[in-house]
Amino acid sequence: MFKKSVFYFMSYLLTFFSALILVTCSGYYILFFDWSIPVMGKVVNAVLIIISITASISLYAVAEKLKQIN
Repeated sequence: MFKKSVFYFMSYLLTFFSALILVTCSGYYILFFDWSIPVMGKVVNAVLIIISITASISLYAVAEKLKQIN
């Protein structure tokens, strides 16, 4: 019972962090980032967006796997 509770808690915590990363990343680049910079800066920031979204999706996938274990 305790192990199941810990897995559920970890699953919800990872889901929360996944949503937090996704909203923070997209909010920063949509609302605050100035895209009027050289091309190399745009490329670096596009790569950072892709890495952040990939990290968010992978955390969500791990959280879903933890839910399926139980």
